[in-house]
Amino acid sequence: MLQPGQVIAGRFRVLRALGEGGMGAVYEVEQLGLGRHVALKVMHPHIASAPGFSERFQREAHVLARLHHPGSVEVYDYGLDAGFLFLAMELVSGETVDALLQREGSLPVPRAVGLAVQVLEVLEAAHALGIVHRDLKPANLFLEAHLNGERVKVLDFGLAALGGELNARLTQEGMAVGTPGFMSPEQMRGLPLDGRSDLYSLGCVLYELLTGMPPFPVMASAEVAVAHLYKPIPSFREARPELSFPERLEAVVMKALEKLPGARPADAAALRQELLSVLAEPVGAAPKKRGEGKKSERGLGLGVRLEVPVPRPVAGGAPVAVLAPARQSAAGNTLVMSLGACGFEARLASEDEPLRGFGALLVVADGRESLVRASALASRPGSPPVLLCGPADDWDLVTGALEGGLFDFVPLPLDPIDLTRKVSRAQKLKR
Repeated sequence: MLQPGQVIAGRFRVLRALGEGGMGAVYEVEQLGLGRHVALKVMHPHIASAPGFSERFQREAHVLARLHHPGSVEVYDYGLDAGFLFLAMELVSGETVDALLQREGSLPVPRAVGLAVQVLEVLEAAHALGIVHRDLKPANLFLEAHLNGERVKVLDFGLAALGGELNARLTQEGMAVGTPGFMSPEQMRGLPLDGRSDLYSLGCVLYELLTGMPPFPVMASAEVAVAHLYKPIPSFREARPELSFPERLEAVVMKALEKLPGARPADAAALRQELLSVLAEPVGAAPKKRGEGKKSERGLGLGVRLEVPVPRPVAGGAPVAVLAPARQSAAGNTLVMSLGACGFEARLASEDEPLRGFGALLVVADGRESLVRASALASRPGSPPVLLCGPADDWDLVTGALEGGLFDFVPLPLDPIDLTRKVSRAQKLKR
């Protein structure tokens, strides 16, 4: 912890601490000679001492210094002094969007979309330089008073963009740089990222701006990660049934929140244009009455009983096979009944029988051996898409399903929307 009066690199005198995060602490300092006040971000010693991080830091800081946009925080200087790895940046004043949400809750559509459009303008400039933020969230968006109204400043490009090599190392240790409630599925998995990962995170932010809550609120971090990886995003009406939203706006937000990067808008400019076109339209008619297009309350076993808008299975889709070990025979039978309740033709199958005629194969998990068995089945010539069905809190199974080349993971307890959507996707792939 730096102390007031301490001088860093012979040119920054510490005035006061401003805050602390996972990668570093932030101070208000005076830049000697120029007499201006700036923000100094100092990496935590355990971060700064990570192998190769100092060199990576200085290379990336050089790139960040080229990012010039009214909505980004200007980088003035960077360096290493007496073991302190630092980044000197523009000092901003105002409040975070997180503080705004805590005070006001959901925002009116024009204001929420307007803020998102401003962030996308910054992302366009950053992505053009190859900079991916990696940690977009309400706490990293700052609101400043401006002559033309409020202006968004995107914070922490420095710390987030500098996390590349560190992120890879931490992911191998079961961690990830970022905030689970706003991380893209590919970031959760430790995969290479491009600008579309930031679009997913911004989709989460805009969802909260509009509804007053993140897509998956009130969950432990591991549960949030599983939800972003495998569960459908709740509709606006599910989150806030008392509010009305333009249908096209919800469609745009949900497109940004697609699990697969290729299904999202191509880039920040494309998403910005879609949002601007929504703003240009008059407010649509009131939403349909609750219950329209819904099936009646149903019990699907495995702890599921709720009223949900269940998607339709693929018309004429091939039957679904369920494979369950002897100890999970009851769970296998329940899964077959659940699939039937959702409109699928399903039956229990054996590992030894030909699987070519099935549209999808669901394997009920019973420990790691089930994961190995499912991966072996998926590698068979002519095998249908294989989905592993297991507890949502078993992180080994969740990540193992991806690494083992399986089509998808179906968490328990079953969500009928999630089950129908994933099996339908598998059937379409088989066709």
